Amino acid sequence: MKWIRRVAVALAGAVLIGALAGCASSPPAGGAARVGSAAGIALPIAARVAVQVDPSMPDTQTVEFRGESWQYDDANLMQEAAMRVFGQVFQEVGTGPTMGAPTLTLQLNGSSSLNPVMNEYFANATVTVFAGANTDVQPIASFAGTGQAGQADFGRGGIEQAYEGAFRQAAELLLMDPHLIASVRGY
Repeated sequence: MKWIRRVAVALAGAVLIGALAGCASSPPAGGAARVGSAAGIALPIAARVAVQVDPSMPDTQTVEFRGESWQYDDANLMQEAAMRVFGQVFQEVGTGPTMGAPTLTLQLNGSSSLNPVMNEYFANATVTVFAGANTDVQPIASFAGTGQAGQADFGRGGIEQAYEGAFRQAAELLLMDPHLIASVRGY
């Protein structure tokens, strides 16, 4: 009987740690996690920025767990998260077709996954930066980030929060690139 109690205590501890980890990774109330600005850079930066998903990225992801299947529109969730995060960094942010003559184009690529047992969502994202609208030329920079979030019951919000965390890291790296910031300010 002592081993049953030890197992119960261990399971309770694991559940508590998982719950606390989920709370710690949630974004602040009111939307996307805030982007921290590098010293001396006032946000938002006056620039027109197009955000588009890399055409080679799959549109959807499928998760299977215990005979159940859940499918979500990964590329769309990634782009929505990027728009919210980079909307804090740049004055004008829109999708590729809506931005006639952008200063920069941010091409997104990434992947997401989840642990259905722990209700944890994970995202890896790369932002490739191009001058202007042409993505067929050499990029001027590339930044990557990872994110994690906790949300119960296979929700789109968990994927979005994980991508927001990944893009927040990428945005903060972008803001630390003095040459990129100087070239954007020159437009």
